[in-house]
Amino acid sequence: MMWKEMMNDAVTSGDQQEPNTVSFMCAECEQKINSATNNTTTRGGTAVCLECITAYYVACVGCEQFIPQDETQTRTALVLCTECYANPPDVAGAGSLDQSGIESLIVEYTALHAEEKRTVARLEEIKELLKDVAATQPRVSGAVTLRAGDQAVKCSFRTTLKCDAEAIEKLEQTLDQSEFGELFDRKVTYSPHKERVQEFLSSTDGAHEESRELLRAAVREAETATLTIVPVRKK
Repeated sequence: MMWKEMMNDAVTSGDQQEPNTVSFMCAECEQKINSATNNTTTRGGTAVCLECITAYYVACVGCEQFIPQDETQTRTALVLCTECYANPPDVAGAGSLDQSGIESLIVEYTALHAEEKRTVARLEEIKELLKDVAATQPRVSGAVTLRAGDQAVKCSFRTTLKCDAEAIEKLEQTLDQSEFGELFDRKVTYSPHKERVQEFLSSTDGAHEESRELLRAAVREAETATLTIVPVRKK
């Protein structure tokens, strides 16, 4: 809605205004508001009285400006304007949460986590039961489709070969290199021992200076955040 600015020298219904003040019409209730005492500007630059702000607007946690309640977007319980919602989550106001907002997220997360555990456990239980049923049914192209009215699930079967490393080593001795290469692909993986690597990198002997530089280039430390539920203490 368009708002009307009325300068203090304008002729109105006889209201007297303080010098050097500006009055506006509230965009919602269309009542006159004084810019110095009862005026709030929305994100769109509209003047709205405090009563209407409380009734029809909400603050975006990203830019901290007021937006109409029916134009809000939400992400993980955060109320955002359209512009802030379009930003990546890490810059959309998560750092602006107060203690009550953080507590609200914790309560919601723990409740959803409990529901997720129950749902996942039941899904796995049902999945195994359906696999057992499918194993007894005729297969079409290596798969069985189980139906319940318009709903259906498909269970696909495939076989893989697993190797016994010790037995493979004995087998390799009976074949030449080309024969063994036709049967197996050799894969080499490396799993660094964190404490040993850190000790080696922190050593100062000159004989291994080049090795330390190569090791720094070969491995990198990555941090993984894991969120777990803290059990409620029994009183």
